[in-house]
Amino acid sequence: MARMAVSWVTPGFEGEVGRIRGQRGSMTGMNYQGSQAPLPVLEPPPLPPSVDPGGHGGSHGQLMNEFVTAILQDREPLIDIVHALNLTVSGILAHQSALKDGEVLRIPQFTRT
Repeated sequence: MARMAVSWVTPGFEGEVGRIRGQRGSMTGMNYQGSQAPLPVLEPPPLPPSVDPGGHGGSHGQLMNEFVTAILQDREPLIDIVHALNLTVSGILAHQSALKDGEVLRIPQFTRT
């Protein structure tokens, strides 16, 4: 089960938070509890001095920096088009499902052909 929430105008917690729960463990933010050994926390590389980290915990700056660096190094970015589509389309369909009272919608899986 996963729950993502955002609150900008309520007293107390403000911001974005995600919770993921499964049979073997759960994560809230970067805090893991469960029966499996936790995965190591990877620190993102430092951003160039003129790059703002942006929203979602600084992920915007990291994604942009990785994309530009991949172009400059003539390589595939870590988040390629197939990965990006699989991440993005599921969110779009979740929103469409919510607008239809939770109707179950098929989420396509994109692959390289």
